[in-house]
Amino acid sequence: MIALFLGSVLLASATRTGTIWVSPTGSDSNPGTQSRPLASLPSAVTAARTRNAAEILLEPGEYRIDASVKLGPEDSGLTIRAEAGKRAVLVGSVTIPADAVHPCHDQTVLTRVIDASARTKIKVVDLTLLGVTGLAAVQPRGFSFHPDASTNELFSGRTPLTLARWPNQDYAKITKVIEPGNGEDDANQPMRKPVIVIGDRAKLWTNASDIWLYGYWKFDWADDSIPVDSIDPATGAITLAHPHAFGVAKDAPFYAENLLEELDVPGEYYLDRKTNRLYFLPPVGDPKVLRLSVTGAPFIDASKASNLSIVGVDFAFSRADGVHFSDCESSRMAGCRFFDLGGKAVVINGGHHSGVQSCDIWNTGEGGVVLNAGNRSTLESAGDYVDNCDIHDYQRRGQTYRPAVSVDGCGNRVTRCSLHDAPHSAIIYQGNNHLFSANDVYRTISRTGDGGVFYTGRDWTARGTIISNNYFHDNVGQRKWEPAIYLDDQACGIKITGNTIERCHWGFLIGGGRDNVVTDNEIIDCDQAFTCDARGLGWAAKAKSTLVDRLNAVPYHSAAWKSAYPTLADILNEDPMAPADNVISHNLLVNSGKVADSMEAPFKKTCDVTGNVVVTSKPAPRSVPGFTPVDRASVGVFVDRYRGTLHD
Repeated sequence: MIALFLGSVLLASATRTGTIWVSPTGSDSNPGTQSRPLASLPSAVTAARTRNAAEILLEPGEYRIDASVKLGPEDSGLTIRAEAGKRAVLVGSVTIPADAVHPCHDQTVLTRVIDASARTKIKVVDLTLLGVTGLAAVQPRGFSFHPDASTNELFSGRTPLTLARWPNQDYAKITKVIEPGNGEDDANQPMRKPVIVIGDRAKLWTNASDIWLYGYWKFDWADDSIPVDSIDPATGAITLAHPHAFGVAKDAPFYAENLLEELDVPGEYYLDRKTNRLYFLPPVGDPKVLRLSVTGAPFIDASKASNLSIVGVDFAFSRADGVHFSDCESSRMAGCRFFDLGGKAVVINGGHHSGVQSCDIWNTGEGGVVLNAGNRSTLESAGDYVDNCDIHDYQRRGQTYRPAVSVDGCGNRVTRCSLHDAPHSAIIYQGNNHLFSANDVYRTISRTGDGGVFYTGRDWTARGTIISNNYFHDNVGQRKWEPAIYLDDQACGIKITGNTIERCHWGFLIGGGRDNVVTDNEIIDCDQAFTCDARGLGWAAKAKSTLVDRLNAVPYHSAAWKSAYPTLADILNEDPMAPADNVISHNLLVNSGKVADSMEAPFKKTCDVTGNVVVTSKPAPRSVPGFTPVDRASVGVFVDRYRGTLHD
């Protein structure tokens, strides 16, 4: 059956001919020729199926997408592209014309605004007159939540504006915790709502509804937004609607948002869902196009297609992800741009040899790209990829565990990318036999603690990944356990070679684990090169049940697994929570301490620590025998024929 399906797909791909033309000034009653183009992508897909056309060509301009354009096996071999050197933009937003913006004179609204000087500057838009109804509810975000779409957001030009909040910048701190609420140790007990005190400011919010507090409630690696249940008008004590996963602690940083009362600085806005009105203070500077994101589904949702190409198309201003590929074969996005999205840019689940090539991704709300493909049971590689991409500012809404690239499955790769400017990790990976190579990674992990720029952990079976020839630099967070490469909670079987790590907090954190090989890396001007522990013999021993469950979830006694990972089959016959058989050799440490400065004895006892070179100033590379540093000209973004100027 699979062979017949693939055969029909290849035949359809081979016989496709002709172009369907689409233009913002076209009409869906036109035939889709160059002189008489269609107006919409859905109509063009229908026409391409009818005529077995080879490509859909989008002329320059914007195309509003209200619901996902579905592509399937019948669309195999199709290319959707913009004209060379020109930009066609799929948008999930409503443009707010200047004549829809009016001064606000409603005293019931204005008197709620705390800052009297801001009241005369507030503008209002009746969204009903623009055809916008049914605004999305405020969506939870952060560590504990994975929303399908964000709430509606307002943009000025390409700049996301700010939902009215307090304080206007940075975070306030909890001054007192009356009730911390359930934490991880009593999560299954009857719910106890957290009760906190933040000072007197909350007393000014007692007439507000649907207030949300966003913060790092206990740990600086677990953000969360939680709605307010009630505010005591006498004391200002705030009761939250539900607990945070780890409880709430004094001095935790937070801010309050979705407050008309706090609409007080240029660039802030508030959506009144009862009256369907937008209130905002215009941003400083020249007037820009105002947009409100409305579409809550991916622009393109492709399933079981082969040889599908999307080339040179922009995806912007929606509440959701950009593109989904599910079980697609040899399909790609090339030279596309994804920006100002409430979700992620691209999600690829399943399939083979599909990926994201030479794309720019920025200002996304919930991460960049997801690669989740390959068969872990058989260790068959998917070969899915992210290559030659620039991904930055990709954690605009959820700020932890929303990496530039999330990788799972077997045999995927992230290569030649520039990953930068984010509060948490750049790559978080699970599964087997991935490759992360020749990437330039900087200014990540900037807001958080206890996280890695490249991160994995708590799985004996997630082996075979290679991290090679990457350049990590200027990745410094709260200086609380932020290494460039973090092998957390007994991570095993990772090979890390030929990387340069410069001006980061730590180079490596290896939390126990086995069979990790760290060789020929250069660590320069870091607070510490290596931190290696035996946590499985102490405070992390409680993770054993999780590790055993994950071990039993894969056929680790099968011939394929024994061949790939020969030491794994007998792990339960040994002391599996103890570190064993790690290698840290032939690394160059420059002004970054010594290899064993922070290495617990049980780890060091079984680790091959040989051939490393420690210096306090950088020598010429040839003065270190056998060491070849990263060629920094070879990492990061390679502009090719699919790409234009970044952010033109």
